[in-house]
Formats: sequence, structure tokens, C-alpha cells
Amino acid sequence: MKYVVYGLGISGLSTAKFLSQSGESIVATDDNLQTIASDQQKLPQINFKNPEEITFDSETIISFSPGIPLYFPKAHKILEICQKTSAQLACDIEIFYRKNCKNNNFIAITGTNGKSTTTALTGFVFKELKITAEIGGNIGVPCFNLPQQQENFSYIFETSSYQLDLLSKTHFSIAALLNITPDHIDRHGSMSGYIAAKKRIFRNQTAGDFALIDIDNENSRQVFEELKNDKNFHANLIPISTKKIQQNGVSLFDGRLVNTINGANSTLELKSQFLRGEHNDQNMAFAFAIIYCHCLKHNISKSESEIINAIKKFTGLRHRMQLLGEIDGINFINDSKATNAESTENALKAYDNIFWILGGKSKEGGIEMLAPYFHKVTKAYLIGAATEEFAAILEKNSVNYVKCGDLKNAISQSFSEAKNSLLSEKNIILSPACASFDQWKNFEERGDFFCASFDQLKSDSKK
Repeated sequence: MKYVVYGLGISGLSTAKFLSQSGESIVATDDNLQTIASDQQKLPQINFKNPEEITFDSETIISFSPGIPLYFPKAHKILEICQKTSAQLACDIEIFYRKNCKNNNFIAITGTNGKSTTTALTGFVFKELKITAEIGGNIGVPCFNLPQQQENFSYIFETSSYQLDLLSKTHFSIAALLNITPDHIDRHGSMSGYIAAKKRIFRNQTAGDFALIDIDNENSRQVFEELKNDKNFHANLIPISTKKIQQNGVSLFDGRLVNTINGANSTLELKSQFLRGEHNDQNMAFAFAIIYCHCLKHNISKSESEIINAIKKFTGLRHRMQLLGEIDGINFINDSKATNAESTENALKAYDNIFWILGGKSKEGGIEMLAPYFHKVTKAYLIGAATEEFAAILEKNSVNYVKCGDLKNAISQSFSEAKNSLLSEKNIILSPACASFDQWKNFEERGDFFCASFDQLKSDSKK
């Protein structure tokens, strides 16, 4: 076999380095010729070529970057190449699976929202319970950066719809579908195309495997019903809900987790000080179910209480409703990853008495949809390019606000006013409902500044 790594992003270069070091016949390429020239200087040990210079045949496996549009808005030329030459289209996860599937376990998590937190939480609990595992994939850790040639090792992959489109032989013993809401339609052509891509996570499952699916969301429930009625699908279907108790499933609401998988009939308390809100109830329910099913499948003796205690220790992902701590009775929550109103909705649902820092580069729809939660906002602190747009909406809804200009001023003013407030619970939340590009390189840089400011305020309060 020979390999072509097409697309020189982080995962592409990781794949190229591994294949080259392993002595495989490999060529690396990209549609951007400047990227090829730049990487060729940095990595002279790898064979780089322009796409037109590469010969493809039936012995070629193409590790295609999920970041490159494949079908829409127009078909990529690689599809025609594969049709003409019988070259095999794959991605790094597919190739990694083929090289590491013997005696190892593969777990996958997908969904429009929540997959990064659920993946990180699941990996954290595996380690807390001393079950050998690593997380990777779409969460930002290229799979070829993970340990290889392992025995009884569990790989937990966050998988995007783009990656799922490029998998063929990969078999996940546990596959989790968190939800499906309209997203990436430009890449899949239609909502039905997007749903079909998500459903591919279950395609190679067999009897003894577990398919975990959220049944509260209409689109993922549709997938659940399709698999339930598919006579050729033999994996164990496990419904997950944050609204109703499920037969042979897991539900979590009002701080109570109910587990009925495989004849269990347990009710346990599960509340986390770090993972608040209904969306995080879903993340915790899925993590519990994944670990419980893994232990069932591999006869690992871990109690439900051990799993729950480990979940409670997880402090959350950076920049995603991340509870930094408290100063003078004021909680600081870093939700910089909330770059649209839909994401910010989770923060406003989860907290009361909110001193809300928001703004940046506004997205379509602004913050109109958040009006049902405005009564929870004590005061809003506006920053960035969206200031005037958001001020008009807040004023129309009688929300107290101030124009701060930038994040530094917003933190200073919100902290001063929260300290003087007589409220029993006070929460300063950076949940911008906006992209960061007007004042920051990305949401991480914006969130890092908020975290550093909290650390400085904490230090000053001890003097």
C-alpha cells in the first residue's frame, strides 16, 4: 500500500510524520501550494508534492483532511480521482484504526453540541478509575499523537460529521450520538445529509456493542427509531434522556441519575458544582452510560458510585462554562467558547443573579432569542463591535446595562458592582454570544485574559 496525506493541518502533518517514520510509502500534499512549500522547509524528511504530480492507483490510501469540503458546495476533485483510479478515501482515524484495531477498544462520541465536554469527561473518568485510555480526534489531539501498539487500550474519539464521512472499516464498540441540530448544512448539502453523516458512527456495530442515543432531540430520536426498526442492526440500543426515565437506558434530571441498562434498576444522586445546566446533565448522563457499558462489555468491576464520584471531580473544559472560583462571594464563570446566542443560552439557564459580560463580533440573529432569560441578568456589560446592536435589544427589554468598550473595563466594572450588591448569590459570567475577532485572535485568547484577570483579582483580595 502507499499513502497520500491530502491536507496539511495539524492532524494531516501528524499522520504524515507517523507514516514516514514507520517506513511507509507516503506523499503529503495540499490544495494550497504555499502551505506545501512552507511545510517542505520545516519537514525535509517527508516527501511533499503538488496534487497534480501525484499518481493514484488501487493500492493508494488517501488520508483526506476533514477540514476540506468534500461534496458541497462543489465536489472536490479527489472524488473523481478515486472513481477513476479506485484509490481509497479515508481520514487519519480510519488509518489509525486499521493499524491499531487488534486487541484494542474504540469508542466514539459525536453530536452537534457537547461532544468535546463529553469526550473530555469520559476520558477523565476512565483515568480516575484506572482504566487505560486516551482521548483524541476532533477534540484537538491528532490520533497519531496517541500511544500505539497497545494491548487492551481504549481510544475515545470525538468525531465530527466530516470525519464520519471518511470512515469505512472503523468499528466502534461504543458509539454515542448526543444530539443533532442544524449545522454544517453547507458541507452536507441538506439536513438529511447531515443526519446521515452522523448516523455513520453506528455503521459497523455488531451484537455486543452499544449505541447510545439522545432521545430528547427530535433528529437523534429519529436515528434511534430507524436503528430500532432495522433488522440488520444488532447492537444494544441505549436511550439517554434528561427529561424522562428510559427503559434499558440512562436518564438524569433534578439531580437524580436513573440507570436501567441491562436489567439494572438504580437511582443515584448526581450533581456537579462544575457542570451546571441541562446540557451538562446530558453530558454527564452520556459519560456515565459510556463507562458503565464499557465495564459491562469487558467485565470490569467498577460500581455505579465509583463512576459518579469520578464524574463529580471533573472541573470542566476550559472556556466552556468553566467555574474559575469565587472572590468575596462572587463566582467567576469563563464561557468564552459561547460564540453565539444558542451557546450563551446554556449559561443563562444555569445561573441566576448574573453580571453578564457580552459582545464582540455579532452573528446572525444577535441575542434576540435570549430575551426569556433576561430577568436573570442583574446587569449587562457590553464590549466590542456588537455594543450598539445589543444595547438596543437590552434597552427594549428593560435590562440594566453599561457600555464598557473592552473586556478589561467590563471585568473591573462588573466586579466592583457585584461587590457592592446585596444579592446572596452573585455570578460574573463571560458568555459573549459573539465571535471574538473584533478584539481577539480567537475565543481562547479572550477566555485566557478573563482567567488571568480572575487570578490577579484573587491575588489582590488576599493582600
